Amino acid sequence: MEEFDHEVDAPRGATSREWEVFVREDTADPLTHVGSVSAPSVDIAREQAASLFARTAVTLWLCPADKTRRYQTDAATLGTGKTGDDATMSVDEMESETLRGENR
Repeated sequence: MEEFDHEVDAPRGATSREWEVFVREDTADPLTHVGSVSAPSVDIAREQAASLFARTAVTLWLCPADKTRRYQTDAATLGTGKTGDDATMSVDEMESETLRGENR
């Protein structure tokens, strides 16, 4: 059991970068965000994304998460529907989420 004696919840190293993954499964389909991968280079990110998400895709896009900006309208809130309940993130929270694992 000695092989399991290492920490698995350690923070990511500064060499990993988060990449947002978009795929198109058919030429007539729109690009769809399917997830993200963490990799030190775009080549390794492509290999990981292809392995995880692109089995049936005809197009694969990778975008550096720290360069990707997320926007939404007020109507796209994720609250429970109660008045005054708003589960959207602030700009600081979005940047923190987008840049997790990165040195700022």
